[in-house]
Amino acid sequence: MSKIGVLIWRKLFETNDEKRIAKQKQDISDLVITKDIPYIDDDEQGHLLDIYRLPTTSENAPVMINIHGGGLFASYKEVNAHFNYEWARMGYRVVSISYRRIPETTLWHQIDDVMAALRFIRANADAFCLNLDRCCLTGDSAGALLSMFALALVNSEKLQRDFQIKGTDIRFRAAGLISIMLDTQRADIMRTLSNMITDKSDKGKAYEKYLLDPVSLIKETNLPPLYLVTSKEDLIRKDTLKLKGHLTTEYRFKDFPKIKGRRLFHVFSVAYPMYLESREVFNEMDSFFKAH
Repeated sequence: MSKIGVLIWRKLFETNDEKRIAKQKQDISDLVITKDIPYIDDDEQGHLLDIYRLPTTSENAPVMINIHGGGLFASYKEVNAHFNYEWARMGYRVVSISYRRIPETTLWHQIDDVMAALRFIRANADAFCLNLDRCCLTGDSAGALLSMFALALVNSEKLQRDFQIKGTDIRFRAAGLISIMLDTQRADIMRTLSNMITDKSDKGKAYEKYLLDPVSLIKETNLPPLYLVTSKEDLIRKDTLKLKGHLTTEYRFKDFPKIKGRRLFHVFSVAYPMYLESREVFNEMDSFFKAH
């Protein structure tokens, strides 16, 4: 598929999300939301973040940083708004970040964006009342992949050197990876993106192998405790199973069966936070985070 084809695919992808989100309108007057804070001041939509909280949330509240999905080619942070509303209502200070997208950029630059956002959050933690001693990370689908890169880099100076990306001293207590899109060289519906993950500037670089095979990161770093979730109807369920099979860190694994009455599809807990099964994910992940 050409770049034009990916842009058409993006439009279809985002249109479906917009329709879903429009049906989920809710009163958010109970929340304090600070939108569109630039973590790089260059007027790029992919370089903005939002902060969500309740007015009563203490300065010592746990922090949850969220990285949205979209197959690396679609959506910005707004697609996860309803997911983030719920975490804010559970007493977290939530930071939701955007990043640039394929085909306008490549995976290395998306990782660079995420790390720039983390450095900005670290530098401005006091100004935004973010207690980074109680900080966790969540991501869904492509956002879970970017989360794994971020977790790997913050805990490995070697990977920072290999990627030529500056790290940060944020130490995530735990992370939640929802329906991770682990493989970047795919044989499924996402295979059309495989040749856009890298470009000629990545050839021969020390980090190239990690972009082409992200699971190889595990041997180079110490990941924090992970909460993994997928479902039998997740179209890329095998990615979560593959990650689970390679982990050497502490983890909890949740795999939802098929049920009558509704489909528990890819990233359902993010797309439909009101589902009973989604509430189960929120509660279990919250307990997992607080245990660490």
